[in-house]
Parts: sequence; structure tokens; C-alpha cells
Amino acid sequence: MSEQMARKIIDNYVETTLALRASNKVPASESGIDTYRSERLDIYISWENAKLSLQELPLEFKIQAIEAIDQITA
Repeated sequence: MSEQMARKIIDNYVETTLALRASNKVPASESGIDTYRSERLDIYISWENAKLSLQELPLEFKIQAIEAIDQITA
């Protein structure tokens, strides 16, 4: 696996994690709840796929992934 591909996988995980965290505000009105659920599900599926890709990284890139995850959890 190239370093460029590994970086894309790591960046995608970080982006989807941040999007998942940002999408936790439930709308106040009932009219927006279906849209919210649909968008939240799409984001969750993207995050889940990114997580699975991250698990497939070769060992030498997992350290970079851990460092990136530490940045978003700090």
C-alpha cells in the first residue's frame, strides 16, 4: 500500500469521525426528524466503512492513524 493511499484512508476516517460527532443535534421539530435520521445513517455508514478501511492498514501506517485519532480525541 502506498503512503498516499494510507494517508487518504486516515484522513477519511478523521473526516467521517468529525462529521459523525457534528451530526448529533436532533432537530427541534418533527418535520426535520426523517431527514436527520437519513443523513445521520449515511454519515454512520461512511464512518463504519472508514473504520473498516483503517483496520486494513499495514502496521507501519497504523502509528500515523493512532496519532491522527489522538488529535481528534484531545
